Amino acid sequence: TALTFALMRIISLLIFGQTALCFSVGRLGSSVFSGRVSRTMGQAQPLALPELEGVLFDIDGTLVDSDPIHFDVFAELLLEEPSINGGERIDDHFFRQHISGRQNMLIMADLFPDWDTEKGAAWSARKEARFRELAACKLASLKTRGLDKLRCWMDERGVKKCAVTNAPRLNAEEMLKGIDYSDWFGDALIIGDECERAKPDPLPYMLGAEKIAATPSKCLVFEDSPSGATAGKKAGAFVVGILSGQSKAALEAAGCDLIIKDFESEELWFVLSQVQVS
Repeated sequence: TALTFALMRIISLLIFGQTALCFSVGRLGSSVFSGRVSRTMGQAQPLALPELEGVLFDIDGTLVDSDPIHFDVFAELLLEEPSINGGERIDDHFFRQHISGRQNMLIMADLFPDWDTEKGAAWSARKEARFRELAACKLASLKTRGLDKLRCWMDERGVKKCAVTNAPRLNAEEMLKGIDYSDWFGDALIIGDECERAKPDPLPYMLGAEKIAATPSKCLVFEDSPSGATAGKKAGAFVVGILSGQSKAALEAAGCDLIIKDFESEELWFVLSQVQVS
C-alpha cells in the first residue's frame, strides 16, 4: 500500500543518510544533477547550487550582445593583414575559434607571432578605438534580453555582483555605461589585463568573488565564451553559458553547468527558484 511504501522510504532514508535536498521539475522536465542541468524523465535529483552568495558576470556577449560589432571590426582591420586567412575576409568560424572571448594579448600572439609586444598593443588599441566608435550608438539596443529582470531579482534579495571581463577597461566601462549598469556594479569590476593572469585562467573570477566577499563555489558565473566558461569552472563556480555567439557544443565542452539563450530562459529561473541566497 501507499502507507507501507512511505514507511519503507522513511526507514531507507534513516538508514542510508540520504538527506540531500531533492526536487523534481514537472513541466520543464529538467533537473540539476552533478553540476549540470539536463533533460530527464522528471526524476528527482540533488540540487547542485543550494546556496548563492554572489553573481559574477562577463560583459562582452553576456551583458551585451557585442560580438557582432567585434566581428565587424576584426573583419575590417584584418583585411589589411595579408598573412591572415589568405588575405580573405574572416568568417564566423574563424572569429569564434581565434578571437571571441580572448584577451587581446593572446589574440595578437596567435595571429601575429612575429610581432613584438609593442606592435601588438598598438594594433589592439586601434581595434578597440574602432569598436567604441561603432558601439557608441548601439549598446542600449544590444542589452541581453531578460537582464533587467535578473537585476530586479538580485536587488530584491540583496545578491552581490561583480563584472569580470577580458575587455580593456575603456571598453568595459563604455559598455556598462551604454546599458546603464555602471552605477549598479560600482567599483566591482575586474579587468583581465589588470590581473596577473587573464581568462581562461581562473584568477579573474577568483578575484571577482573576493571583491564581493563571496566564496567562488557559491557563485553563479554568466559567460558566453569557452575561455570565460573554463575560467569560471576552474574557479569552482556554477557556470551558466549564454548562446550569444558560441555553439552549444563549444560551451558544453568548456564545462558549462547550464546553457541558456538569454536571461529569460525558463531553465535559469527554475535554478534560481531553488537557491537560498546567503
